[in-house]
Amino acid sequence: MAKVLGEHAVVIGGSVAGLMTARVLADFFERVTVLERDEIEDRPLARKSVPQANHLHGLLQGGQQVLSSLYPDFTNELRALGATRAVVGRDIVWHLPDGKAYNVTGSLRAPFDPGFDAHCASRGLIEFLVRRRTVSLPNVTLESGVTVHELICTEGRVRGARDENGRSFDAALVVDAGGRGSRSPRWLSAMGFPAPAATSIGVATAYSTANFRRPASFDAEPLIFVTGPAPTVSRRGYLITIENDTLLVSLIGRFGDYPPTDRPGFLQFANELHSPVIADIVRDGEQLTPFNHYRFPRSVQWHYESMASFPEGLLVVGDAMCSFNPIYAQGMSVAALQVSALHELLSERATQARGLDGIAASFFPRAATINRTPWSLAAAFDFAYPQTTGDRPPGAEQEARYFAALDRLQRDDPDLQRLVTEVFHLVRPLSALRDEPLRSRVVATLKAGAPS
Repeated sequence: MAKVLGEHAVVIGGSVAGLMTARVLADFFERVTVLERDEIEDRPLARKSVPQANHLHGLLQGGQQVLSSLYPDFTNELRALGATRAVVGRDIVWHLPDGKAYNVTGSLRAPFDPGFDAHCASRGLIEFLVRRRTVSLPNVTLESGVTVHELICTEGRVRGARDENGRSFDAALVVDAGGRGSRSPRWLSAMGFPAPAATSIGVATAYSTANFRRPASFDAEPLIFVTGPAPTVSRRGYLITIENDTLLVSLIGRFGDYPPTDRPGFLQFANELHSPVIADIVRDGEQLTPFNHYRFPRSVQWHYESMASFPEGLLVVGDAMCSFNPIYAQGMSVAALQVSALHELLSERATQARGLDGIAASFFPRAATINRTPWSLAAAFDFAYPQTTGDRPPGAEQEARYFAALDRLQRDDPDLQRLVTEVFHLVRPLSALRDEPLRSRVVATLKAGAPS
């Protein structure tokens, strides 16, 4: 390789985030080893250490663009494996109490064209393809059934990792992609560094999910969300067309009002939604999998970017850095954007022959900037419920009024519809919705007191 930053890099975790990280590191290190605690089979499966794996996962456009860059022809391969293509603005619909809409707020009641698509697939299928493409690289090795017990650190630098059996993996760079169960805060303390500060939002959300055979007569859109305005409506249902003529059916509740995991109770919960579209499938459909239940108590953002001291030779990515409320399907796409930023940073280091010293101080602020948009969007929706606890963003009420006015403006403005969709799909930052001349238009609408 022409531009090598080190002999060996280790990635902790064989998740989508970890595999994408390994793909990027393979461009800059002679060898890359991924250490995954689950035993991995070479087929699409939900890994046992990922409790949310059986539930809804989505690739937003921002994440899909990164995956297509890292793995050319990725979306075509995904479709060849059975994933369903969904045209954004047409094939993704919200069933609200007052009718069908084409955006989450209900302001768009007719299909529109933002110019891109999404793909519906199980988490297992997406991860399978990312894993297959990553381990096909000649300098990437995946070792499954390996649990990392501790980091090897001397003189303030991480020099590798050690598994629970005492086996050492020396490395010039270790990247923790261990997900929501990341041990990095604990490892930092053990190495004499402070743990990072954290921001958390108590969302108390739970899913129950099962797969059903897609009836031959089913001709609805591939992504259907049965939702309603907060705080009046806290229950929701998702009906997603995934691979193998399968419908992924999720029921979701908050704050103790959780969906059951027996079919009669699941059907009753579905019947109590304001649209019958999910109950019809549950009542009459062929159930293919057991009901899986998953509870997500809180979103957490670890502020590694604010740490005054941090060991050389260590980075953190994905849910190990920022764990989002999964109902908004942001996690994989945010991880992809973080990994893309890492690729850009490593390219700069290789071109300038700067090596790895100080890389954490460069990477974490970039990653924090990426996290800001999805965190703010999710927080705005979560804090619409008075039961939500935690760190409320400053100026939340003023922000809510601003975006309500912006939402009114987009009803008759195709260019603004596209911009808003790009922001929600993490193609553009949230700040794009405050740029001029749009900001002046929104402020004028607020001053005029336009009716909602």
